[in-house]
Amino acid sequence: PKVTVQEVVRQVPRVQIQEVIKHVEVPQIQYVEKVVEVPRIQEVIRHVPRIETREVIKEVPRVQVETVERIVEVPQVHTVDKYVEVPQIQEIVKHVPRVTVQEVPREVLIHVPRVEVQTVEKIRHVPRVEYQDVQVEVIKHVPRVQQVVQE
Repeated sequence: PKVTVQEVVRQVPRVQIQEVIKHVEVPQIQYVEKVVEVPRIQEVIRHVPRIETREVIKEVPRVQVETVERIVEVPQVHTVDKYVEVPQIQEIVKHVPRVTVQEVPREVLIHVPRVEVQTVEKIRHVPRVEYQDVQVEVIKHVPRVQQVVQE
């Protein structure tokens, strides 16, 4: 028996978890003080004068109803149908296809070459400057003083 090794590449779907923050308004109970006026009951005594009734006789004419027959001609309405043509409107519905654009998210892998930087140490010769002390003449100005004698 011979042992063989075989590599199989399988693609596994990648699960993405997205966090969504939602602000939800929660109703709160508010207590509001309300001023209510309560009526006060007070007993008031009123003195009302007593009412006396007196009968006063007034004569009023009485209405009598008498029926009298009169012949009055009343016009009769005769209706005649008149036909008028009215245009009818019919709606014709045509279905026109509507173009909609849907975005389909796709995962695109772009391979970007990775740049590797290698550092190499290299020894270079740097010239060295040596300083020597040299004497320099210093010129000093000394003021001359003259004495003048007055006679």
